[in-house]
Amino acid sequence: MHECMKTITLDDEAYARLKVWKRDSKESFSHVVKRIIPEPGTLGAFLTFIEANDTAHLPGNEVMDAAVNTRSAKKADPWN
Repeated sequence: MHECMKTITLDDEAYARLKVWKRDSKESFSHVVKRIIPEPGTLGAFLTFIEANDTAHLPGNEVMDAAVNTRSAKKADPWN
């Protein structure tokens, strides 16, 4: 009945972020992860996922924004 399973450890903050995504108490965390985390692919696929799932209001976006902005600021200007 069950696929192979792995045990993972989350700190309280990570658990709280994941729990916010559950649609109801019957939805498993495995289902949540498969629903919200896109398969590896292109940035375009990721953008399509973000737009389709309206993720802007969920907690954690400020962390991703900060990481992208920090990385973008460190990149050299390719035109110089």
